[in-house]
Amino acid sequence: MGRSFGRMLRHRRRLVVVAAAAVLGVLWLAPSGPAASDTEGAVYVQTNTAPVNYVIAFDRAHDGTLSNPVRYATGGAGNPAGNPPLGIPHTDSSGSLTLSDNGQFLFAVNAGSNTVSSFRVGPHGLELADVEPTLGTRPVSVTSHDHLVYVLNSMPNDASITGYRVASDGGLTAIPGSHQPTTQPVGSIPAQVQFDAGGNFVVVTERFAGAHGVIDTYAIGKDGAAAAPVGHPSSDDTPYAIAFTNDDTMIIANEHFPAVFPPAPLSSASSYRLSKDGTVTAEDTELAHAGGACWTVITNDGKFVFVTSPFTANISSFGIDGKTGKLNPVNGTSVVASTPGAALDESLSGNSKYLYVLVSAGPFASDTIEEYTVNLDGTITHIGSSSSFEGSAIGSAAS
Repeated sequence: MGRSFGRMLRHRRRLVVVAAAAVLGVLWLAPSGPAASDTEGAVYVQTNTAPVNYVIAFDRAHDGTLSNPVRYATGGAGNPAGNPPLGIPHTDSSGSLTLSDNGQFLFAVNAGSNTVSSFRVGPHGLELADVEPTLGTRPVSVTSHDHLVYVLNSMPNDASITGYRVASDGGLTAIPGSHQPTTQPVGSIPAQVQFDAGGNFVVVTERFAGAHGVIDTYAIGKDGAAAAPVGHPSSDDTPYAIAFTNDDTMIIANEHFPAVFPPAPLSSASSYRLSKDGTVTAEDTELAHAGGACWTVITNDGKFVFVTSPFTANISSFGIDGKTGKLNPVNGTSVVASTPGAALDESLSGNSKYLYVLVSAGPFASDTIEEYTVNLDGTITHIGSSSSFEGSAIGSAAS
């Protein structure tokens, strides 16, 4: 009877979530754009606003340009003020939005209501499927692999992760035993949680732990639950965003906080090898010639990694040697583009032909998505800008 009652309550909660989405409705921001036949994919950001948080979905045309932004309420609240360590409207994290491997679901954290939202991705847009508590405070990052989702809670006094199993309808069920602290849950203010390529480990960057920062790895069991974390020293100061190649070369952007005041070009990118037994081996560290390098994305073929830096408003690009992990700047300084404001979260289209960078006009007054073509040599070419939206926006995911 207890299990039946629990299932009944869960079903009722999902009905309430869907009903709330229907009441809030979908707010169209632009009436015109490419015809449906011209649409190849989508790009998503979230407003991080309170009391209602929204995901904004843009249509992506065949030429990489974006149009037709549509808002979808997440069923939760963002946190547009007082985010540590700078007290800015941005959550100062990476990966607040992510798509499932098959592109059928989109997951978003709600930093102001301590919840995670699940959307079904359909031919006519997003449909809210579920909203669940994250069992912690200020969720800032989410990662997905197959039928599993993990969320990072990042408060200065309580950092942790929680895992969920994803149902065929997008419903989320917390995994018993998956809620785990970081190796240094007090004071480290972690920036991202990320599955490795095979889904065998979850990795968290603890920016202010240890001498330079700590990289936590959690082994994922057959039941989906994370084991206790194992900490590994960072190669450089304040590790931030994480990205993996298909063969588990791990690239991490090193912010070099507080050298970002005034902007100093000390930020870097580091490569590591994550072995099958969870061993993390440092391979290379290269200067990004940027201030506050924070976000990373890797092309599908594993050849290039792009790093964005808000304090010097630029984008860096490195070639990745698949055998040695060596990072090779695509030009003398690795910087391949300057942005019209602080370069924040970024994502690549599903085919890696286009790069999308969330750019904030100073200081966080309004945001745009800057659109780039990815060239064969790892450079990029600017092709356009989206319409503007809230300056508190965070996250970037693309199909």
